[in-house]
Amino acid sequence: KSAANMGSVLLSQEFKKHNIPVGILHPGFNKTAMTAKYAEIWEVEGAVDASVGAMRVFHEISKINMDTTGKFVNCEDGLEIPW
Repeated sequence: KSAANMGSVLLSQEFKKHNIPVGILHPGFNKTAMTAKYAEIWEVEGAVDASVGAMRVFHEISKINMDTTGKFVNCEDGLEIPW
């Protein structure tokens, strides 16, 4: 995961000269088969249905631009996650 994040940062630096933004997104805690083993804490930790999580991701994708390129953004709140 760290390598993928770093690869995205390097990609954003490479694409910057071509004016192509690269978004790096954390989708948040979603209720899926993959997170079902944490079902007992879904509500406490704020997990959302996958459809809500997808809409959050689409919303953040729509905001990607050259000012946000290479930044790691949390789709739950739209805030940058510091490296």
